[in-house]
Amino acid sequence: INDNRTVACNDNEITISGISNTVTLTGHCATVNVSGLQNVVTVDNVDTIEASGLNNKVTYHSGSPKISKNGSGNVVE
Repeated sequence: INDNRTVACNDNEITISGISNTVTLTGHCATVNVSGLQNVVTVDNVDTIEASGLNNKVTYHSGSPKISKNGSGNVVE
């Protein structure tokens, strides 16, 4: 809850859950799973984004990820 973290992906699958976390993912991620409430995630490059829960925001800088959104108010851009 309310964590602020930077994590190197190294081509791994990353899962983020909880409430009001701010996470920056560097490098290339295979998959980013975001659930919970009001998390803000920024990722350099990713193949797949799965967003569930409520009011999460995922921003990616490059790539053309496969995007799956469930829940309500989730934004992927």
